[in-house]
Amino acid sequence: MNELVLNALRSRITRVFPAQIHAAVGPLSEDQVWWRPNEASNSIGNLVLHLTGSLNHFLNRNIGGIDYTRDRAAEFDERRPVPKAELLELFDDMVARAGRTFDSMTPERLSDPSPEPKMATIVFEDLVNVLAHLANHTGQIVWIAKMHLSGGMGDVWIHTHRDQGAWKPRS
Repeated sequence: MNELVLNALRSRITRVFPAQIHAAVGPLSEDQVWWRPNEASNSIGNLVLHLTGSLNHFLNRNIGGIDYTRDRAAEFDERRPVPKAELLELFDDMVARAGRTFDSMTPERLSDPSPEPKMATIVFEDLVNVLAHLANHTGQIVWIAKMHLSGGMGDVWIHTHRDQGAWKPRS
């Protein structure tokens, strides 16, 4: 069962949600990526920077042992429009690191003590927290993109789950 859980977490963290983010960001202009409805709200660009920093810290650094120093405030404070290609390159680098983190994971490690004991008890809980955080912000990114594209993204949720092997229709 732990191997099934680990594979389900990996597919969603390293393939499904990144594919949804690419599907959302891809058709947008540079201005749309950095648009915000008001100063208190985040742009898609800030959310992508935030996910990159958060997953590099909580997944790749804490669980994967990959060297990373996070500047959380900078993820939200960025106002210069980082070019979309550069933004996605940073994100894709984080996803590649996440793949390496999962390469080093074994089902037995799921019950290891959490490296963030104030937030979770075991590594499994850390991974669930990473997944929930990624899912939440991916949903925000997709929603903002659909606003800009007049809903023109189709059913990105089902397509990415199916295309990335995380959802199998009943036969």
